[in-house]
Amino acid sequence: MGGAVRRFTEADLPATVDLLVIGGGITGAATARDAALRGLSVVLVEREDFAAGTSSRSSKLIHGGLRYLQTYQFRMVHESVRERELMLSLAPHLTPLRPFLYLLYDGYPEGRALLNLGLTFYDAFSRAPLRRWHRMLGRDAVIRREPHLNRAGLRGAGLFHDALTDDARVVIDTLKAAADAGALVANHREVTGLIRTGGRVRGAEVTDRLTGEHLRIRARVVLNTTGPWADRIRRLEAPAAPDSLRPTKGVHLVLRKSDFPLEHALFLRSPRDGRVVWPIPALDEDYVYFGTTDTDYDGPLDEVVADTEDIDYLLEAANHAVPDAKLDYGHVVGTWAGLRPLIAPSSDVSASAVPREHQITQGPDGMLTIAGGKLTTARVMARQLVDAAVGVLADEHGLRGVPQSRSAEHPLSGGDRAQIFRARRLLADGDLDETVAERWLSRYGGNAAAVAELARQRPDGADPLGSTGLTTAEIDYAVHEEMARTVTDLLVRRTGTFFWTPDGGAHAIEPVAEHLGRILGLTQEDRRDQVATYLAWVRKNRPRPLDG
Repeated sequence: MGGAVRRFTEADLPATVDLLVIGGGITGAATARDAALRGLSVVLVEREDFAAGTSSRSSKLIHGGLRYLQTYQFRMVHESVRERELMLSLAPHLTPLRPFLYLLYDGYPEGRALLNLGLTFYDAFSRAPLRRWHRMLGRDAVIRREPHLNRAGLRGAGLFHDALTDDARVVIDTLKAAADAGALVANHREVTGLIRTGGRVRGAEVTDRLTGEHLRIRARVVLNTTGPWADRIRRLEAPAAPDSLRPTKGVHLVLRKSDFPLEHALFLRSPRDGRVVWPIPALDEDYVYFGTTDTDYDGPLDEVVADTEDIDYLLEAANHAVPDAKLDYGHVVGTWAGLRPLIAPSSDVSASAVPREHQITQGPDGMLTIAGGKLTTARVMARQLVDAAVGVLADEHGLRGVPQSRSAEHPLSGGDRAQIFRARRLLADGDLDETVAERWLSRYGGNAAAVAELARQRPDGADPLGSTGLTTAEIDYAVHEEMARTVTDLLVRRTGTFFWTPDGGAHAIEPVAEHLGRILGLTQEDRRDQVATYLAWVRKNRPRPLDG
């Protein structure tokens, strides 16, 4: 079983660690894992919760980025599809493959021959088994598969495969693997200042936002992996540093599958501006999510939500794709929005044309910053960032002999296939409800055995709590093994209840909050505040008021 994510205190810290990672999204998590697997001492701190920013608000895909072939980003596509294939083995519980249809309509810039060529590159780059190579389908074959599609001008499609995922769970299981390898990690701890020695950044002042506890963490190298907040952290080192990012907002709508019937994930073009958009049947089979927008963003970084322009744009595209759906605001179950931390290009290009490649820079006092990139390539980004840090450790501290990255050789927590097999047999041998068992296996992989053990310790451990479907065992596991500290941590990042229920679990929030509060020792006031904070966030991401 993968290691638990345990909260550390100042007494747990060495006098000086090799690396301090600021930021607990996928890039920071992958960096902590890579470094710990090399034997380096690592501490990671996150201001909010793990994956609270971009890393829980993506398109929830482990994919090669087929659309980036149109802008000739061949290296990134090659890297991405190879990483997709690797993730199928490192985290099989989090990477179920799904069929995608890249639709062709009259007037699209890519014809059948060009799409076939692009998909051939996609398959060849990935070195996927031949049984998963793409097929070109004619109009009638597409309609047989998706009879509700807009038929006007439909010419056919390319059928290929990519992987869906729960992006926040990828972060959590990456961090658990990092902790298992020796990293110390903590959420809700904010870097408020940097420590300097001899004019070099050598650590950070950190404040626990839940308890007020203050820590000084000394480190030989400090790494900034904060995504859209990267410029904010850079200015702690160099207050006059110019902006390096051009963040763009991506919004997704959640629809009921009964309102928007779909069996395949689709790639098609918006009727308004020709951008590629995609509706995708969710891992929760009752829903389809539709994304995404790609617009420049200059608002507050800490509260990114969909606005009416975003929702109108996606509803227009959805109604164009399935005209009989006749969707309006009343059909929208919910929304989510996130920021892409893209590197500002030197030339003036549209938001959707800004390159997705990542970049590593070193500040004037030695802090290393990484920005750009995407979920699928986080392991590569982390490897390169740790390589850069190892260079600094050698040059400035004389630390040599650090091994090369081993991150491609070790599964994420819960991803070992033998452990998954044993967990599946364990759950099947008990009297656990089959639906609950399958959810545990897909969410926790081999770690589902640990959830089952917690369930056995109490008579109601596997009983669902209201409409959320959550069990007390899962809440116990989220707190004790995954450092869930608030209702929002639990319902957004640990379990995804926020995304896939119309009210975000509001009708069942009291028993959930009561059990969480009992484990954490929360006062009644703390519990009420956490519930209010969560419900306020749900409301901001629902285009209609919650009932009651």
